[in-house]
Amino acid sequence: MKNTLLIVSMAIVSAVAICPTFGAERDQPAVAPPAQRLFKVLDKNGDGAITSSEVSGGFGRHFDRIDADSDGRVTPEELGAALAARANRQPKTPKGGKPSGGSGFKRPQAKHRTSRFVPTPWLGYGHDDHPKIRDATYLKKPEDIRTIRLTGKSKGQLSYPKSSGLRIVATGHSWMWPGYGTLPKIAKAAGLDQQLRVNGRGGELGGIRMMWELENGILSSGRANPVCMSAITTGKWDAMIWGCYTNDRPEYYFAWIEFCMKFNPKMEFYVFNAWPQWADGFGEGDRAPKIENYRARAAKIKKTSAKLISDIDKRYPNKVHVLPTCDAMMSALELYFQGKLPGVKGLNRRADGKSPSIWSDGGHLGAGMDRLEGYVFYATLYQKSPELIKARLKFHNDELDKVFRKIAWQAVVNNPLSDVTDKNKNGVGDAVE
Repeated sequence: MKNTLLIVSMAIVSAVAICPTFGAERDQPAVAPPAQRLFKVLDKNGDGAITSSEVSGGFGRHFDRIDADSDGRVTPEELGAALAARANRQPKTPKGGKPSGGSGFKRPQAKHRTSRFVPTPWLGYGHDDHPKIRDATYLKKPEDIRTIRLTGKSKGQLSYPKSSGLRIVATGHSWMWPGYGTLPKIAKAAGLDQQLRVNGRGGELGGIRMMWELENGILSSGRANPVCMSAITTGKWDAMIWGCYTNDRPEYYFAWIEFCMKFNPKMEFYVFNAWPQWADGFGEGDRAPKIENYRARAAKIKKTSAKLISDIDKRYPNKVHVLPTCDAMMSALELYFQGKLPGVKGLNRRADGKSPSIWSDGGHLGAGMDRLEGYVFYATLYQKSPELIKARLKFHNDELDKVFRKIAWQAVVNNPLSDVTDKNKNGVGDAVE
């Protein structure tokens, strides 16, 4: 086995050296054949992802770096991206001297999350007679769906009685996990008995389309794992949250909405709108990030989000609400550049070695920023300002926590796509007051 890994790895290194554009991002990227071959060798259990337990040696030492979204699983895309980065990396700078090649500084490039190719039409929903769809979970009887064996950690009960807090099912990728981790604590501090059932994966695998395919066992997924769908069939859930992804289509959302409303007619839906990445702060010729570049990127993100919601509203008016994480992150960045974000020492811990920071690695949230995402989730779902929560939540910086509560509420009420308004500015949404 070791010899096989060595041979395949050497072949890939050779391919990278010959073709420096190997693995570069395109509008609809594909994993190059050499990376595919290595992936098949390393993915010992054939589940579509490489875990640290499956590798050793050189690959094992670099596992964390290759695992770009830090979810403990290396996907084919992450492996391809790592090989591409190796091909295009700059020479190291010798001590006391200039780089052995090039001008030295290289403008950072954001990992814009291009998605896998999806044929038109997408067969995931509404093509019930297609051979690839006939065994989909959504076509089964509710009682049969609830008997499907689930994989992964226990997710709790399939249903809960109505209580003071919302009963939420959710899917998502690693950018959403910090919020999913802090939301229950925030809701509890607010005196709410909330239930949260999550099925998620890293990267595009956790996007709305691929989570639908996973739960249904169709197209990109071989075996159904209906963590959310089995619960939804009980008719005792109030809301669903998704993670958006590049090139999302309205029909991905229609599939979930129609299935959910079949059993939960009053259910409301929420989708987060991401945020800029660290590298987005570098414009042409910039050697340091600038706030105006982050503003420009945020404007593009919000424009894309608005277009998606507009398309969904044509079929389901005001049923899908935006969790304005992008807006809140921009408020945090504005304060950081003004030197007014208490205790936050850097932008990117991996790049500047400072912590706490806005980002841990250029895309994922830095230490403590999970609280801000959780507050945005809470403020949108419950239409109440986190500033009204009297209980003190354990946090490393009370002053920063106060700032996060404020900017989370401002982000929510100032983004019309959240559908939360506060005309009398008392911290309670007009719809629930």
